Amino acid sequence: DHPDLLAANQMRITFASSENAGNDKRARYAIDGKPETIWHTQFSPTLAKHPHELVIDLKKSRKITGVQYLPRQDKGWNGTFGKTEFFLSRDKDAFPDKPFATTFSKKKKSQTFRFPKTISARFLKVRILSETNGKEWASASEIGILIAPAKKGK
Repeated sequence: DHPDLLAANQMRITFASSENAGNDKRARYAIDGKPETIWHTQFSPTLAKHPHELVIDLKKSRKITGVQYLPRQDKGWNGTFGKTEFFLSRDKDAFPDKPFATTFSKKKKSQTFRFPKTISARFLKVRILSETNGKEWASASEIGILIAPAKKGK
């Protein structure tokens, strides 16, 4: 829970490079507001390899300040994000700006990454380049979007 977190019903997945449908680890679970569900990239019948990408539509342009990542909350570590890039855009098909990048840690608690400046955008592309155990997959319990608080009187 974060005071600047965009509500789950204000977002939707518009693109996922991979999801494991066979065991119901779908991309939409990464933003459903339910930590008990997870998105996991495809590992069966074939293994999808890095990079893995999700594009999240925030339904309208918003002032984005950062991202909060919650790794899977079961006993597993498979897919925990390592090196990760974030691209922001007003156009779902074009992410021309240089990404913001971070490396997440192997821990079960949520991790916040603040962008160096607030960016007005409607779409967020998440690109996972590595996993904390050096494996090929990616997973998330939740990916939250942090937005600038509304000014009082507006």
